[in-house]
Amino acid sequence: MFKKSVIQALVSAAVVALVCVLLLTGCAPSEKVIKDLAYIKILASGYSDDPDPQEDGIALDIMFYDSKSEHITFRDIPVTVAIELYGYTDIWDTFDHEKMEFVYQQQVTVDHSMRISEMFGEYIRIPFENIMVDPNKYYEFGTIKATVTTLEQGDFQDIQDLVRLYPED
Repeated sequence: MFKKSVIQALVSAAVVALVCVLLLTGCAPSEKVIKDLAYIKILASGYSDDPDPQEDGIALDIMFYDSKSEHITFRDIPVTVAIELYGYTDIWDTFDHEKMEFVYQQQVTVDHSMRISEMFGEYIRIPFENIMVDPNKYYEFGTIKATVTTLEQGDFQDIQDLVRLYPED
């Protein structure tokens, strides 16, 4: 009986030690849920990587919100962001989403919410040379749609108009 309780104690101690090692090394399964995620908001703007004032591409900021409309921060939870750009063949069609035409798509994965240091153009960037929109066919401003896909919680989407699709002449 004494030998059996000693063996049980040793096995229990080994299990506890193994769990501690897994937690400390990050190998333990972790929950990949953004707590109470209800919706996202995007803010697309231009960015410049050099001293000239001309924009070099589109910067996309994504904010995550809970059911109380409070900002959510998270880390080490991978989410996929599908980015779609749409153009308009005529300036008068801008804002008429029934007339927008698909012009570009990109997918990125992020594993954290936007940090303060990543605000205003440092979170997700799309250089104009990757977009390749024909300025002779499309008006310079279009629409961007971002769809965030989480492993456990599904898709969240937002849209913004008046996004520059190519550099100024």
